[in-house]
Amino acid sequence: MYDFMEYCLRRYYRASGWNEDNQYSHLCATSRALLDFQAPQGLSLRLSKLPSSVFKTTTTMNALPLLEGSLGYLFTSRPLQIDDSASVRFRHLVDRFRIICLDHSIREADQWTEFGEDGKKRKDYLLCGRMNLANARLEALYSRRISKHRQYVLSGISDPASRSASHMSAQFQYDKGKYCAEVSFTTDDGLIGVRGLYNFGKDFDDSYEAMLKEGRARGPQEGTVLLDNPDSAFIDLEQGHGKEAVASPSDKAEETLKLSDTSERKGYLGEEPTEDASSPERIRGYWSAGAEIYYSATEKLGGVSTGLRYRTLPPLVPSEPSDTSSSSSTTTTTPYPTSTAPEHHQNYIPITITQTLNPIMGHVSSSYAAQVHPDLGLCSRFDFNLYSYDSDLTAGVEWWIRERKAGSADAHPHHHHPFPETIGPELKAKKEQDVVLSEEQQPIVGVIKARLGVQSGLALMWEGRFNKLLFSLGFVGHVFSANSSKAPIVKSVGLEIQYFS
Repeated sequence: MYDFMEYCLRRYYRASGWNEDNQYSHLCATSRALLDFQAPQGLSLRLSKLPSSVFKTTTTMNALPLLEGSLGYLFTSRPLQIDDSASVRFRHLVDRFRIICLDHSIREADQWTEFGEDGKKRKDYLLCGRMNLANARLEALYSRRISKHRQYVLSGISDPASRSASHMSAQFQYDKGKYCAEVSFTTDDGLIGVRGLYNFGKDFDDSYEAMLKEGRARGPQEGTVLLDNPDSAFIDLEQGHGKEAVASPSDKAEETLKLSDTSERKGYLGEEPTEDASSPERIRGYWSAGAEIYYSATEKLGGVSTGLRYRTLPPLVPSEPSDTSSSSSTTTTTPYPTSTAPEHHQNYIPITITQTLNPIMGHVSSSYAAQVHPDLGLCSRFDFNLYSYDSDLTAGVEWWIRERKAGSADAHPHHHHPFPETIGPELKAKKEQDVVLSEEQQPIVGVIKARLGVQSGLALMWEGRFNKLLFSLGFVGHVFSANSSKAPIVKSVGLEIQYFS
């Protein structure tokens, strides 16, 4: 689970329309989320306060294994509407398998304008800092958006106890959508690096050109809704609809009926079922190729790494012309889906395949991840060294837990299946109390992650919400270690609690 500072940083990038996923450093983000999660160790308590939409504070206290604490603050130029821990969307707090809606990311990035609504030049920046109370260690980060495609990030650590641990780093990022380039420098070892990522494929090119044309035709005024979506329990930011659901039960029932009549009866986002079911739709996807070159002036050493990634995309929504009474012209709906919620992509399996190679170190890594169910993600990774012949095989699973309500599909066995049944117009005549929500429409209240590796061993983590508290419970143990007879089976057990209001 993200801590409060990291969560606010990601919300800031989303609010300003910056796409982190298009960077080479995030090439293997999917496999890392399912296989490299950090289970909590010891006992930790994080308390955060939201005094305003631009200023936040946080306090951390660790009781085990060492008694320590820290104080932090965060300030942003763009207001961030963040709910408290009792109503914030749980899915946004967890590093998870992400369904990349390529078209929505391009649309958001294209909406950034240099001048704000008041005519003044826009200055999007974030400043945060944290001080450890035990040893006065200070951490700081400053992110500044220069233009639509450029930003730089400055970070630093000051440790009075160890001068060698104190350093500063700078990153300059240029994201054009089609490709992204990064230049970084660290004062620790005089390390300078250049990274780049290039996306290609017919589906990517078609989506990229269509979304850019749509963004320019729409103009900056119509696109601000996507960038200023509030984060509340009744908003699915991942859909990008930008419309808040009304909290009254009657309106919720009406929205449920509407969803059942359109999505469930017609199929994927309004797609009419075809009579010829024997001709499956072509799988949409795109490729991403990247590389990194770095050199250390202190050590007089350099290195290089390359990577390749393939991702599937949601199927297109066929455009349907609709006649209007005011004019004879027809309007068509956009064929590009904007939802990244797994429950809205039940007729295709999101897949991410990555391959990385470090020729100097001889390290090769291959991973395969798939969202086989809206609530279940699987991933496997194989690491191999060409020089030492050392290898490691790791498998992981991610299972989302949804709230069980009396009106859910669990109370009606004939409605319990992953894909909704065909529902006709007669459902509209039902009363509000007769509305049955499918299992995939229930709110998410937790997630269970598990990892099993030859070298890393066994790791289990349960993250969830209890009343107004967010908790993370973790376990790490040795399973296949060579000296498992001498090493203890239980390596660490931890509990982390977060609360912000």
